[in-house]
Amino acid sequence: MDKLIQWLGSDFAPKVAKFMDKKIIKALSSALMANVPILLLGSLISIYNLIAGYLPFLPDLSPVYTFSFGIMSLTLVFLVGYHGAKEYGFGEYGVSTGLISLMMFMMIIRPSIENFQFQVAFGRFGGTGMIPAFFAGIVTIVISNLYFKLHWFEDSEANPDFLVRWLNQVIPGIVVLVLTTTLIYGLNLDLFALITQLFSPLIAIGQTFPGFLLCIFIPAFFYSFGVNSWFMNPITTPIALAGITANAEAFANGLAPTNIYTSNITFSVIFIGGMGVTLALNVMMCRSKSKRLKRFGQVALVPSLFNINEPLVYGAPIALNPILMLPMWINSLVIPTIVWFVLKAGLVTIPHAVMNVNQLPMPICSFLATHGDFRVILLEVVLFAVSWVIWYPFFKAHEMKVLKEEEEA
Repeated sequence: MDKLIQWLGSDFAPKVAKFMDKKIIKALSSALMANVPILLLGSLISIYNLIAGYLPFLPDLSPVYTFSFGIMSLTLVFLVGYHGAKEYGFGEYGVSTGLISLMMFMMIIRPSIENFQFQVAFGRFGGTGMIPAFFAGIVTIVISNLYFKLHWFEDSEANPDFLVRWLNQVIPGIVVLVLTTTLIYGLNLDLFALITQLFSPLIAIGQTFPGFLLCIFIPAFFYSFGVNSWFMNPITTPIALAGITANAEAFANGLAPTNIYTSNITFSVIFIGGMGVTLALNVMMCRSKSKRLKRFGQVALVPSLFNINEPLVYGAPIALNPILMLPMWINSLVIPTIVWFVLKAGLVTIPHAVMNVNQLPMPICSFLATHGDFRVILLEVVLFAVSWVIWYPFFKAHEMKVLKEEEEA
Protein backbone atom coordinates (compact mmCIF):
# COMPACT_ATOMS: atom_id res chain seq x y z
CA MET A 1 0.00 0.00 0.00
CA ASP A 2 2.84 2.40 0.90
CA LYS A 3 4.48 1.81 -2.49
CA LEU A 4 1.19 2.39 -4.30
CA ILE A 5 0.55 5.66 -2.46
CA GLN A 6 4.16 6.74 -3.05
CA TRP A 7 3.75 6.11 -6.79
CA LEU A 8 0.42 7.92 -6.87
CA GLY A 9 1.90 10.90 -5.03
CA SER A 10 5.21 11.15 -6.87
CA ASP A 11 4.19 10.20 -10.41
CA PHE A 12 0.44 10.04 -11.00
CA ALA A 13 -0.75 13.13 -9.08
CA PRO A 14 1.87 15.48 -10.63
CA LYS A 15 0.75 14.38 -14.11
CA VAL A 16 -2.85 15.18 -13.22
CA ALA A 17 -1.75 18.54 -11.82
CA LYS A 18 0.11 19.23 -15.07
CA PHE A 19 -3.03 18.40 -17.07
CA MET A 20 -5.07 20.62 -14.77
CA ASP A 21 -2.66 23.46 -15.55
CA LYS A 22 -3.54 23.41 -19.26
CA LYS A 23 -4.87 26.75 -20.40
CA ILE A 24 -8.23 25.51 -21.65
CA ILE A 25 -8.93 23.66 -18.36
CA LYS A 26 -7.97 26.76 -16.38
CA ALA A 27 -10.22 28.90 -18.59
CA LEU A 28 -13.22 26.61 -18.03
CA SER A 29 -12.56 26.42 -14.29
CA SER A 30 -12.17 30.21 -14.02
CA ALA A 31 -15.41 30.70 -15.94
CA LEU A 32 -17.27 28.33 -13.62
CA MET A 33 -15.84 30.11 -10.59
CA ALA A 34 -16.84 33.52 -11.96
CA ASN A 35 -20.36 32.22 -12.64
CA VAL A 36 -20.89 31.15 -9.01
CA PRO A 37 -22.45 34.50 -7.93
CA ILE A 38 -25.22 33.94 -10.51
CA LEU A 39 -25.97 30.55 -8.96
CA LEU A 40 -25.67 32.02 -5.46
CA LEU A 41 -28.27 34.65 -6.34
CA GLY A 42 -30.65 31.93 -7.50
CA SER A 43 -29.92 29.97 -4.32
CA LEU A 44 -30.77 32.92 -2.09
CA ILE A 45 -34.10 33.30 -3.86
CA SER A 46 -34.73 29.56 -3.40
CA ILE A 47 -34.21 30.01 0.35
CA TYR A 48 -36.52 33.04 0.27
CA ASN A 49 -39.17 30.99 -1.56
CA LEU A 50 -38.83 28.30 1.11
CA ILE A 51 -39.56 30.90 3.80
CA ALA A 52 -42.32 32.50 1.69
CA GLY A 53 -44.06 29.12 1.61
CA TYR A 54 -44.71 29.55 5.33
CA LEU A 55 -45.33 33.32 5.12
CA PRO A 56 -47.76 33.84 2.21
CA PHE A 57 -47.86 37.62 2.66
CA LEU A 58 -44.29 37.89 1.27
CA PRO A 59 -44.04 38.97 -2.39
CA ASP A 60 -43.28 36.46 -5.15
CA LEU A 61 -39.62 36.75 -6.21
CA SER A 62 -39.49 33.65 -8.41
CA PRO A 63 -38.69 35.77 -11.54
CA VAL A 64 -35.36 36.60 -9.89
CA TYR A 65 -34.58 32.86 -9.74
CA THR A 66 -35.74 32.41 -13.35
CA PHE A 67 -33.51 35.20 -14.64
CA SER A 68 -30.43 34.26 -12.61
CA PHE A 69 -30.13 30.48 -12.39
CA GLY A 70 -32.37 30.17 -15.45
CA ILE A 71 -29.92 32.02 -17.73
CA MET A 72 -26.64 30.74 -16.33
CA SER A 73 -25.50 29.36 -19.70
CA LEU A 74 -25.74 32.85 -21.20
CA THR A 75 -23.40 34.26 -18.58
CA LEU A 76 -21.19 31.17 -18.64
CA VAL A 77 -20.50 31.26 -22.40
CA PHE A 78 -19.36 34.88 -22.16
CA LEU A 79 -17.10 34.05 -19.20
CA VAL A 80 -15.53 31.07 -21.01
CA GLY A 81 -14.54 33.33 -23.92
CA TYR A 82 -13.39 36.10 -21.60
CA HIS A 83 -11.19 33.90 -19.38
CA GLY A 84 -9.93 31.93 -22.38
CA ALA A 85 -8.61 35.17 -23.89
CA LYS A 86 -6.81 35.94 -20.64
CA GLU A 87 -5.28 32.45 -20.39
CA TYR A 88 -4.05 32.46 -24.01
CA GLY A 89 -2.43 35.88 -23.83
CA PHE A 90 -4.87 38.17 -25.62
CA GLY A 91 -6.69 39.35 -22.51
CA GLU A 92 -7.14 42.89 -23.86
CA TYR A 93 -9.67 41.34 -26.25
CA GLY A 94 -11.41 39.35 -23.50
CA VAL A 95 -14.70 41.23 -23.74
CA SER A 96 -14.93 40.90 -27.53
CA THR A 97 -13.98 37.20 -27.33
CA GLY A 98 -16.70 36.68 -24.73
CA LEU A 99 -19.25 38.49 -26.90
CA ILE A 100 -18.32 36.41 -29.97
CA SER A 101 -18.77 33.27 -27.86
CA LEU A 102 -22.18 34.56 -26.79
CA MET A 103 -23.20 35.27 -30.40
CA MET A 104 -22.13 31.79 -31.47
CA PHE A 105 -24.10 30.28 -28.59
CA MET A 106 -27.21 32.22 -29.60
CA MET A 107 -26.92 30.72 -33.08
CA ILE A 108 -26.36 27.22 -31.67
CA ILE A 109 -29.57 27.26 -29.60
CA ARG A 110 -31.30 27.98 -32.92
CA PRO A 111 -34.18 30.27 -32.01
CA SER A 112 -37.18 30.69 -34.30
CA ILE A 113 -37.41 34.26 -35.60
CA GLU A 114 -40.53 35.23 -37.54
CA ASN A 115 -42.00 38.72 -37.95
CA PHE A 116 -39.49 40.04 -35.45
CA GLN A 117 -40.72 37.49 -32.87
CA PHE A 118 -37.95 35.57 -31.07
CA GLN A 119 -38.90 32.13 -29.79
CA VAL A 120 -36.69 29.53 -28.12
CA ALA A 121 -37.04 26.92 -25.38
CA PHE A 122 -36.07 28.91 -22.28
CA GLY A 123 -34.35 25.90 -20.73
CA ARG A 124 -31.57 26.23 -23.31
CA PHE A 125 -30.40 29.38 -21.50
CA GLY A 126 -30.11 27.39 -18.25
CA GLY A 127 -28.67 24.03 -17.21
CA THR A 128 -29.43 22.23 -20.48
CA GLY A 129 -27.29 24.75 -22.37
CA MET A 130 -24.09 24.32 -20.35
CA ILE A 131 -22.32 21.87 -22.67
CA PRO A 132 -23.18 23.92 -25.82
CA ALA A 133 -21.96 27.00 -23.91
CA PHE A 134 -18.63 25.28 -23.24
CA PHE A 135 -18.48 24.29 -26.92
CA ALA A 136 -19.14 27.81 -28.20
CA GLY A 137 -16.57 29.28 -25.84
CA ILE A 138 -13.89 26.72 -26.70
CA VAL A 139 -14.38 27.08 -30.48
CA THR A 140 -14.15 30.86 -30.19
CA ILE A 141 -10.99 30.62 -28.06
CA VAL A 142 -9.30 28.18 -30.47
CA ILE A 143 -10.07 30.26 -33.57
CA SER A 144 -9.12 33.54 -31.87
CA ASN A 145 -5.86 32.04 -30.59
CA LEU A 146 -4.95 30.82 -34.09
CA TYR A 147 -5.67 34.29 -35.45
CA PHE A 148 -3.55 36.11 -32.87
CA LYS A 149 -0.64 33.72 -33.52
CA LEU A 150 -0.48 35.10 -37.08
CA HIS A 151 0.44 38.60 -35.82
CA TRP A 152 -0.99 40.17 -38.96
CA PHE A 153 -1.10 43.76 -37.79
CA GLU A 154 1.35 43.68 -34.89
CA ASP A 155 4.21 45.48 -36.66
CA SER A 156 2.11 47.58 -39.01
CA GLU A 157 2.97 51.25 -38.62
CA ALA A 158 0.70 52.27 -41.48
CA ASN A 159 -2.47 51.40 -39.56
CA PRO A 160 -3.49 53.45 -36.52
CA ASP A 161 -3.85 51.63 -33.21
CA PHE A 162 -7.63 52.00 -33.04
CA LEU A 163 -7.98 50.39 -36.49
CA VAL A 164 -5.73 47.48 -35.48
CA ARG A 165 -7.85 46.92 -32.35
CA TRP A 166 -11.05 46.96 -34.40
CA LEU A 167 -9.63 44.47 -36.91
CA ASN A 168 -8.40 42.20 -34.13
CA GLN A 169 -11.94 42.10 -32.75
CA VAL A 170 -13.81 41.84 -36.05
CA ILE A 171 -11.77 39.23 -37.95
CA PRO A 172 -12.05 36.39 -35.35
CA GLY A 173 -15.75 37.23 -35.03
CA ILE A 174 -16.30 36.97 -38.78
CA VAL A 175 -14.52 33.60 -38.95
CA VAL A 176 -16.43 32.15 -35.97
CA LEU A 177 -19.86 33.37 -37.02
CA VAL A 178 -19.50 32.57 -40.73
CA LEU A 179 -18.37 29.05 -39.80
CA THR A 180 -21.34 28.67 -37.43
CA THR A 181 -23.76 30.05 -40.03
CA THR A 182 -22.45 27.59 -42.62
CA LEU A 183 -22.90 24.62 -40.29
CA ILE A 184 -26.32 25.58 -38.90
CA TYR A 185 -28.06 27.34 -41.76
CA GLY A 186 -26.05 26.13 -44.75
CA LEU A 187 -25.77 22.44 -43.86
CA ASN A 188 -28.89 22.53 -41.66
CA LEU A 189 -27.11 20.99 -38.67
CA ASP A 190 -28.79 21.20 -35.28
CA LEU A 191 -25.58 21.73 -33.30
CA PHE A 192 -27.43 22.07 -30.00
CA ALA A 193 -29.06 18.66 -30.37
CA LEU A 194 -25.84 17.13 -31.70
CA ILE A 195 -23.74 18.40 -28.78
CA THR A 196 -26.28 17.50 -26.09
CA GLN A 197 -26.82 14.01 -27.57
CA LEU A 198 -23.07 13.47 -27.73
CA PHE A 199 -22.70 14.20 -24.01
CA SER A 200 -26.05 12.80 -22.86
CA PRO A 201 -24.55 9.36 -22.02
CA LEU A 202 -22.06 11.07 -19.67
CA ILE A 203 -24.84 13.04 -17.98
CA ALA A 204 -27.02 9.93 -17.76
CA ILE A 205 -24.17 7.88 -16.25
CA GLY A 206 -23.70 10.56 -13.58
CA GLN A 207 -27.22 9.83 -12.32
CA THR A 208 -26.62 6.08 -11.98
CA PHE A 209 -25.27 4.65 -8.73
CA PRO A 210 -21.76 3.86 -10.13
CA GLY A 211 -21.60 7.26 -11.85
CA PHE A 212 -22.75 9.00 -8.68
CA LEU A 213 -20.02 7.29 -6.66
CA LEU A 214 -17.36 8.20 -9.23
CA CYS A 215 -18.46 11.86 -9.31
CA ILE A 216 -18.05 11.99 -5.52
CA PHE A 217 -14.98 9.79 -5.15
CA ILE A 218 -12.68 10.98 -7.96
CA PRO A 219 -12.45 14.65 -6.82
CA ALA A 220 -11.90 13.52 -3.21
CA PHE A 221 -9.28 10.99 -4.36
CA PHE A 222 -7.22 13.64 -6.13
CA TYR A 223 -7.80 16.10 -3.30
CA SER A 224 -6.06 13.65 -0.98
CA PHE A 225 -2.95 14.11 -3.15
CA GLY A 226 -3.20 17.89 -2.90
CA VAL A 227 -4.72 18.29 -6.38
CA ASN A 228 -7.52 20.85 -6.30
CA SER A 229 -10.84 19.27 -7.23
CA TRP A 230 -11.74 22.20 -9.51
CA PHE A 231 -10.14 20.37 -12.44
CA MET A 232 -13.15 18.01 -12.43
CA ASN A 233 -15.73 20.82 -12.51
CA PRO A 234 -16.01 21.03 -16.32
CA ILE A 235 -17.26 17.43 -16.13
CA THR A 236 -19.16 17.23 -12.84
CA THR A 237 -20.84 20.66 -12.86
CA PRO A 238 -22.83 20.10 -16.08
CA ILE A 239 -23.95 16.69 -14.77
CA ALA A 240 -25.09 18.19 -11.46
CA LEU A 241 -26.82 21.18 -13.03
CA ALA A 242 -28.52 19.05 -15.69
CA GLY A 243 -29.76 16.86 -12.84
CA ILE A 244 -31.23 19.71 -10.80
CA THR A 245 -32.73 21.26 -13.95
CA ALA A 246 -34.51 17.99 -14.79
CA ASN A 247 -35.67 17.77 -11.16
CA ALA A 248 -37.08 21.30 -11.36
CA GLU A 249 -38.97 20.47 -14.56
CA ALA A 250 -40.37 17.28 -13.04
CA PHE A 251 -41.46 19.10 -9.90
CA ALA A 252 -43.12 21.86 -11.95
CA ASN A 253 -45.08 19.16 -13.81
CA GLY A 254 -46.23 17.49 -10.62
CA LEU A 255 -43.76 14.61 -10.88
CA ALA A 256 -41.25 13.38 -8.30
CA PRO A 257 -37.61 14.48 -8.83
CA THR A 258 -35.32 11.49 -9.37
CA ASN A 259 -31.79 12.83 -9.98
CA ILE A 260 -29.61 12.50 -6.89
CA TYR A 261 -26.27 13.83 -8.14
CA THR A 262 -26.73 17.56 -7.59
CA SER A 263 -24.64 20.19 -5.84
CA ASN A 264 -27.28 20.29 -3.07
CA ILE A 265 -26.65 16.67 -2.14
CA THR A 266 -22.90 16.60 -2.75
CA PHE A 267 -21.85 19.68 -0.79
CA SER A 268 -24.71 20.15 1.69
CA VAL A 269 -25.47 16.53 2.68
CA ILE A 270 -22.48 14.28 1.88
CA PHE A 271 -19.36 16.36 2.50
CA ILE A 272 -19.72 16.97 6.26
CA GLY A 273 -16.87 19.31 7.13
CA GLY A 274 -15.71 19.52 3.52
CA MET A 275 -14.71 17.19 0.70
CA GLY A 276 -13.79 13.78 2.06
CA VAL A 277 -16.15 14.06 5.08
CA THR A 278 -13.50 15.35 7.47
CA LEU A 279 -15.42 16.96 10.36
CA ALA A 280 -15.21 13.83 12.53
CA LEU A 281 -11.43 13.78 12.10
CA ASN A 282 -11.24 17.46 13.09
CA VAL A 283 -13.24 16.82 16.29
CA MET A 284 -10.96 13.88 17.14
CA MET A 285 -7.93 16.14 16.74
CA CYS A 286 -9.45 18.64 19.18
CA ARG A 287 -9.60 15.79 21.76
CA SER A 288 -6.14 14.39 20.94
CA LYS A 289 -3.46 13.56 23.50
CA SER A 290 -0.96 15.13 21.12
CA LYS A 291 -0.48 18.83 21.81
CA ARG A 292 0.34 19.47 18.16
CA LEU A 293 -2.75 17.71 16.83
CA LYS A 294 -5.00 19.24 19.48
CA ARG A 295 -3.75 22.76 18.78
CA PHE A 296 -4.12 22.36 15.03
CA GLY A 297 -7.55 20.77 15.41
CA GLN A 298 -8.73 23.79 17.39
CA VAL A 299 -7.43 26.16 14.72
CA ALA A 300 -9.07 24.22 11.87
CA LEU A 301 -12.39 23.57 13.63
CA VAL A 302 -14.18 26.82 12.79
CA PRO A 303 -13.53 26.54 9.03
CA SER A 304 -14.54 22.85 9.21
CA LEU A 305 -17.87 23.74 10.79
CA PHE A 306 -18.53 25.81 7.66
CA ASN A 307 -17.41 22.90 5.45
CA ILE A 308 -14.06 24.44 4.54
CA ASN A 309 -11.32 21.88 5.10
CA GLU A 310 -8.28 23.11 3.16
CA PRO A 311 -6.45 23.92 6.45
CA LEU A 312 -7.11 20.38 7.62
CA VAL A 313 -6.23 18.65 4.34
CA TYR A 314 -2.99 20.55 3.80
CA GLY A 315 -2.07 21.20 7.44
CA ALA A 316 -2.92 18.01 9.38
CA PRO A 317 -1.93 16.84 6.81
CA ILE A 318 -4.31 14.46 5.08
CA ALA A 319 -2.77 15.12 1.67
CA LEU A 320 -0.02 12.60 0.87
CA ASN A 321 -0.36 11.07 4.34
CA PRO A 322 -0.94 7.32 3.78
CA ILE A 323 -2.54 6.81 7.20
CA LEU A 324 -5.21 9.48 6.66
CA MET A 325 -5.69 9.24 2.90
CA LEU A 326 -7.26 5.78 3.08
CA PRO A 327 -10.15 6.71 5.43
CA MET A 328 -10.82 9.77 3.28
CA TRP A 329 -11.26 7.43 0.29
CA ILE A 330 -13.44 5.03 2.29
CA ASN A 331 -15.67 7.86 3.52
CA SER A 332 -16.02 9.15 -0.04
CA LEU A 333 -17.48 5.78 -1.02
CA VAL A 334 -19.45 4.73 2.08
CA ILE A 335 -21.19 8.04 2.88
CA PRO A 336 -22.53 8.66 -0.67
CA THR A 337 -23.66 5.01 -0.81
CA ILE A 338 -25.80 5.53 2.29
CA VAL A 339 -27.16 8.81 0.94
CA TRP A 340 -28.01 7.25 -2.43
CA PHE A 341 -30.12 4.46 -0.96
CA VAL A 342 -31.79 6.73 1.61
CA LEU A 343 -32.88 9.17 -1.12
CA LYS A 344 -33.90 6.39 -3.52
CA ALA A 345 -36.09 4.94 -0.75
CA GLY A 346 -37.84 8.31 -0.43
CA LEU A 347 -36.75 8.75 3.20
CA VAL A 348 -35.34 12.24 2.46
CA THR A 349 -36.49 14.75 -0.16
CA ILE A 350 -34.58 14.86 -3.45
CA PRO A 351 -33.88 18.55 -4.22
CA HIS A 352 -35.64 20.31 -7.10
CA ALA A 353 -34.00 23.76 -6.92
CA VAL A 354 -30.39 24.91 -6.56
CA MET A 355 -29.39 25.77 -3.00
CA ASN A 356 -25.75 26.86 -2.71
CA VAL A 357 -25.82 26.91 1.08
CA ASN A 358 -22.90 24.56 1.77
CA GLN A 359 -20.93 27.30 3.56
CA LEU A 360 -23.48 27.12 6.37
CA PRO A 361 -22.85 24.57 9.14
CA MET A 362 -24.39 21.10 8.97
CA PRO A 363 -27.24 20.31 9.38
CA ILE A 364 -28.53 23.82 8.63
CA CYS A 365 -27.31 23.65 5.03
CA SER A 366 -28.67 20.09 4.69
CA PHE A 367 -32.09 21.22 5.93
CA LEU A 368 -32.18 24.11 3.44
CA ALA A 369 -30.74 22.04 0.56
CA THR A 370 -33.58 19.51 0.91
CA HIS A 371 -36.25 22.24 1.04
CA GLY A 372 -36.88 22.04 4.76
CA ASP A 373 -36.98 18.27 5.23
CA PHE A 374 -36.42 17.63 8.96
CA ARG A 375 -35.58 13.99 8.28
CA VAL A 376 -32.24 15.03 6.80
CA ILE A 377 -31.09 16.11 10.28
CA LEU A 378 -31.33 12.51 11.50
CA LEU A 379 -29.52 11.40 8.34
CA GLU A 380 -26.67 13.83 9.06
CA VAL A 381 -26.33 12.46 12.60
CA VAL A 382 -26.07 8.92 11.20
CA LEU A 383 -23.56 9.98 8.52
CA PHE A 384 -21.39 11.77 11.08
CA ALA A 385 -21.41 8.68 13.32
CA VAL A 386 -20.45 6.41 10.40
CA SER A 387 -17.64 8.73 9.34
CA TRP A 388 -16.42 8.81 12.97
CA VAL A 389 -16.20 5.00 13.03
CA ILE A 390 -14.26 5.02 9.74
CA TRP A 391 -11.82 7.74 10.81
CA TYR A 392 -11.20 6.52 14.38
CA PRO A 393 -8.70 3.62 13.96
CA PHE A 394 -6.69 5.55 11.35
CA PHE A 395 -6.64 8.67 13.52
CA LYS A 396 -5.41 6.68 16.52
CA ALA A 397 -2.60 5.23 14.39
CA HIS A 398 -1.68 8.73 13.22
CA GLU A 399 -1.89 10.06 16.78
CA MET A 400 0.49 7.34 18.07
CA LYS A 401 2.96 8.27 15.32
CA VAL A 402 2.79 11.99 16.20
CA LEU A 403 3.07 11.30 19.95
CA LYS A 404 6.21 9.25 19.32
CA GLU A 405 7.67 12.11 17.28
CA GLU A 406 6.86 14.57 20.07
CA GLU A 407 8.53 12.33 22.67
CA GLU A 408 11.67 12.01 20.54
CA ALA A 409 11.77 15.77 20.06
